[in-house]
Amino acid sequence: MSRRTVLTFFLLIVGTMLLSQNTVTISYADIRKKYENLQKEDGSALPYVSAFIEKAKKEDNLEKLCLGYKDAVYYTKDAGVKLSYADSTIAAAFKSGKDELISDAYLGKGIIYYFNFRKFQLASDEYVKAHQYAVKTDDEYLQKKIIYHLGVVNSYLGYYNKALQLFNQSIKFNESKSKHEVNANLRFNYFRGYMNSLHQMIICHRNLNQNAKADSLLTVGLAATKNKPEFTLEHAYFLKCAGIIYYKNNKYSDALYYLKKALPVLNQKNDFTWASVIHFYLGNIYLKHGDDRRGIIELKKVDSIYNKHQFILAEATESYGNLINYYKHNKNEKEQLYYTNQLLKVNEGIRKDFAYLAEKIYEDFEIAGLVKEKYTLEKSLGRRTILVTFAIVFSALLIIILIWRYEKERDLKKRYADLQKKLNEIKEPMQIVEENQIPYVRVKSELPDELVENLTLKVQNFEDKKQFLEAGMTAAKLAARFKTNPTYLSTFIHERKGLNFSTYITQLRIEYITQQLNSDKDYLKYTIQALAEMCGIASRNNFTDHFKRINGIGVGDFIKMKLKDNEREQ
Repeated sequence: MSRRTVLTFFLLIVGTMLLSQNTVTISYADIRKKYENLQKEDGSALPYVSAFIEKAKKEDNLEKLCLGYKDAVYYTKDAGVKLSYADSTIAAAFKSGKDELISDAYLGKGIIYYFNFRKFQLASDEYVKAHQYAVKTDDEYLQKKIIYHLGVVNSYLGYYNKALQLFNQSIKFNESKSKHEVNANLRFNYFRGYMNSLHQMIICHRNLNQNAKADSLLTVGLAATKNKPEFTLEHAYFLKCAGIIYYKNNKYSDALYYLKKALPVLNQKNDFTWASVIHFYLGNIYLKHGDDRRGIIELKKVDSIYNKHQFILAEATESYGNLINYYKHNKNEKEQLYYTNQLLKVNEGIRKDFAYLAEKIYEDFEIAGLVKEKYTLEKSLGRRTILVTFAIVFSALLIIILIWRYEKERDLKKRYADLQKKLNEIKEPMQIVEENQIPYVRVKSELPDELVENLTLKVQNFEDKKQFLEAGMTAAKLAARFKTNPTYLSTFIHERKGLNFSTYITQLRIEYITQQLNSDKDYLKYTIQALAEMCGIASRNNFTDHFKRINGIGVGDFIKMKLKDNEREQ
């Protein structure tokens, strides 16, 4: 676990302690005032966010709980933790039954996949789900926001005409609203949506070689964001677009001016994606002016960004072609081989997400020729012997690993098949409890007949309504609800189920979540932490331990094998 993740959870624990020590009831607004003006990913907000979440859980306020989880996503730096909170938001939204909350939750998860992980297909899937729920609401702003994000994904994947259709919808809505909205905050959001859509349309028109349309929209964007400090990022995007257009028109001095003006803002906002594109064009301009030193420095910055983030846009990959040619001309085989390997690695990553663009890159760089040249360079540098030795060692290790994995897979398949057989035979959770329980001799109850009859009905109702999913369920709490003594209730459970109360509740929860994973494909997409919370178990570790003990297979293994089953069925 990274230090950032540990720090995040430490701050959340501190927040919980702060809440528990505060004997005076404070409102949600009071809690949010303590952090709502902090910068994005400012960890000092997390103790208060945790207090907000705990208050919402305690009061079973699902709308506020969704807001709390969204705040946690906003102020957490760790991308993995963000994704976990996004899943918790989805779970809380579904529990609320409100379409607008469900839609917004799916949108939030899609944005994380897009911005933090650069997983465009996964982001697109989440946006589609969000839109399916958004259309059931009257929230047109939410609908158009989702359409904008779908457009961004389509644009990055190279489907520019489809993206333009979506951005047109976003522009029509946001432009009109930004002119007529009275509320200043809403007007600000509408105008930002308008400007972002305008920026994306310029990109699409430029890639479709529709330069006149791109120039026309660029003029509008530059004028609309000029001298507006609250829209410095949007203005920087338009400056970047202007620099690229000037470059395409061979006006390198103008291109240099606009690109250098945009770059500091993008670096400040940590938009490494477009910063890498600017470094690519700056490098080309310097090379064209005969300034090889500065040109290579700029192109190497593209590689540094890729090494740090494992992502650059297809537009910036030509940097590697220029670096390879430069070092080939200067007879530096070591650097030539390095950038050849980097280009192959970059292209492989792009091919997974950018079907259209990767095909174009393959043509532009003649990847097959690069692979052949890579081999020639490795041979000339005396690496062939090392590679052969590595291949032999690697093959031996691979055989050992394959044998081990085969045995493990065979055992998992047997356990999975046994569990599937049981799940197919058993429909109700309590049937599973009774079949899994340790055999025991049932004796005459020590409790009065009237009490036994009363508890039988109440326990059955408790199971039927899935009340065992409530977090923190104890014998004392349930006994109070039944208006009986905890000892009587525990005795009844032991006599009728053959289990102590804690084991009985755990068994019900695990069998319930197992049934859901087996029958509902959406559950297979949640994180293990989210699944634990959905069945009432607070600790992720406890949940995984109970799941494996009861089912004979780990929850992660079960999910993987169930996903494979689903793929085969399709």
